[in-house]
Amino acid sequence: MRTIWKRSFAILASITLALVALGASETQPAYGQAGKPIVVASLASSDEILSDILYLTEAAGVGDFGRFGALMASPYTAPLDKARPTGVYATLVDESDVRVLVFLPVKDLKMLLMTLEEQIGKPEELGGGVLRVAGDRPQPMYIKEADGWAFVANRQDFLNDLPKDPVAMLDGLDKKYTVAVRLNVCNIPAVLREMAISELKMGFQDRVAQELDEQQAEVMRKVGGTLLKSVIQFVEETDHLTLGWEVDKSSKKTYLDVSFTAQEGTDLAKQMASIQHAASAFAGFLLPDAAMTLHAHGQSSEADVEQVTAMLDQLRGQAMQGIERDGNLANDDERQTAKTVVNELLDVADATIKAAKTDLGATLVLQPGSLGFAAGGFVADGEKLAGAVKKLAGLAAQKDRNFPGINFDAETYQGVTFHTTKIPLRKANEQVRTILGDPMELVIGTGKQSVYVAFGKDPSRLLKNVLDASSANSDKQLPPSQLRLSLSPILNFVAATDSNPQVRAALEAVKECVGSDGISLTGLPIPNGFTVRLELEEGVIQAVGAAGKSAQQR
Repeated sequence: MRTIWKRSFAILASITLALVALGASETQPAYGQAGKPIVVASLASSDEILSDILYLTEAAGVGDFGRFGALMASPYTAPLDKARPTGVYATLVDESDVRVLVFLPVKDLKMLLMTLEEQIGKPEELGGGVLRVAGDRPQPMYIKEADGWAFVANRQDFLNDLPKDPVAMLDGLDKKYTVAVRLNVCNIPAVLREMAISELKMGFQDRVAQELDEQQAEVMRKVGGTLLKSVIQFVEETDHLTLGWEVDKSSKKTYLDVSFTAQEGTDLAKQMASIQHAASAFAGFLLPDAAMTLHAHGQSSEADVEQVTAMLDQLRGQAMQGIERDGNLANDDERQTAKTVVNELLDVADATIKAAKTDLGATLVLQPGSLGFAAGGFVADGEKLAGAVKKLAGLAAQKDRNFPGINFDAETYQGVTFHTTKIPLRKANEQVRTILGDPMELVIGTGKQSVYVAFGKDPSRLLKNVLDASSANSDKQLPPSQLRLSLSPILNFVAATDSNPQVRAALEAVKECVGSDGISLTGLPIPNGFTVRLELEEGVIQAVGAAGKSAQQR
């Protein structure tokens, strides 16, 4: 999952670079067929949009707003062909020639212009079928109708040589999303991308020069340099970036996609090919009744490994220096023990990173008055990790007489050894003690290549449930990353201690959508790239609407 979010950061950086480069150029727009589109935007047909709005407002319990909106929009949609989409695309012939065109499906252009006359003024005929509107304003618009489309531009000569099928420029975005915007990074002229990359390199060099400590500067060069290479690679090898929102009425959900694709045959495309659905040793964290579940798996690139190992080297040096200066350590023996423990822990972390493998999960189980949490993942050597924890516990027991102690090797289940302890919560408030238990039970589980931690009410049972589910689902193919929140258990948990009427209203609403009350964030592989999808199910929409109505009534 770390790789995916790093990729997402690089994507955002590449967008920023592209926009900076475009903004830096002195544009002199002129429309023509030359050049490939840099930006493409799509808006679904007016019938589809109004249908989506009505569905969402009905689901939220405010259908009257949706119907009122449709009524208010009717004068503007009546002159349109309600079954066809609207689109915008911009081309960039060179670094100083941006060309933009908007196209709308029309049945009666004159009626549409009459409806908008108060906003844009009366149209002026210029000949050749071209109309000018808002002519008395600093930026007039030019319109020409052709083949059932009204083409709109901000210069008259943009309307020469119009495309016969403008929808083809949308590349299917209108069928896939209600609203979508695509940035074709590969079509940005190389000179602009090189300009942006040069600025980024100079900024990075300036940042390194600001470090007063040479050791810190070296770490910055290693870690920041690796990230800089990733961003440059994205700028040079990205095909396109797409942002799309869709309302899926048949599945009763709505989602927002952020998609990225690399150019065919590039090193970046090869890296994207490694992001795939796969089986996991930690699938059991996806418990069906949990309030929150998290899972991620994947392979790390050489650059990822290099970056993190550099950070670990820096951390190791700082830790050794900190131990030498630690006044709580009474003598050299204690300092040596502390160094041994830290080095063993970092050795396990280093070996895990160099294995270039990510496989982890977490789950949160909520019930009225109780909480249980468990997390776990792959490590290169779980037994060595257990040995380091035992040494750490021994040192802690020497230094703190209130240390609760750990019952090592308490039991073994599914190849995982449980180490248990009970942590007093005497200083916590009563509500926390009730929810977590007092003392709070904590379980650390170590396997040959795994580590787990669980706490709260009956953590051993929760961890065993996770291990059983992992064993039963070991062959299940899972997406690269997924995070899901389920509203029903969350609202039940909150309502047990909070009489807030908005919470009660949301809980009553979500009871009607059992199994459809989730908020999820999922990474999905696509050809030469991946998509990050934020999805809201119908129960969430109903809960938000009910809470809003309750607040309005109060």
